[in-house]
Amino acid sequence: MNLPFRKFFLFGNCFCRSKAASVGIKMLLGGIAYGLLEVMWRGYTHPSMVIAGGICFAMMLAIDRYLTAIPLILRSALCALGITAVEFGVGMLVNHLWHMDVWDYSEEWMHLFGQICPLYSCLWFFISLNILFLLAVGRYIESFLPRESAVR
Repeated sequence: MNLPFRKFFLFGNCFCRSKAASVGIKMLLGGIAYGLLEVMWRGYTHPSMVIAGGICFAMMLAIDRYLTAIPLILRSALCALGITAVEFGVGMLVNHLWHMDVWDYSEEWMHLFGQICPLYSCLWFFISLNILFLLAVGRYIESFLPRESAVR
């Protein structure tokens, strides 16, 4: 069967046949990648960052899927803004409301409540640029994979 949503769910039919499960798997993989990136950057992470990473990766997939007419640079900027917004929201929740002190950017230039700053937004832009490029490469490779047939 040729799945109509195959392009959006990059390699999704290799994992499962359900849209929700496919998105869940991608959010889990995105969250794990986000956590690993943070461990490589500062040596540790927090479970809230894995959840934030899953949300960010789902947002990146949506931007990649629905805004294909927009140039890659602008999609990367949108992703960076979205990731920064998610980090701000999670930071206000876990750091200010729950007082968990997961991170503090108070020493960074132009920080906002110690939760976000231009430096990390710029880093997210370049990371997003690479991820969106890899998603495009993945779709290109996927176009050569055999499609499932209706006859078994």
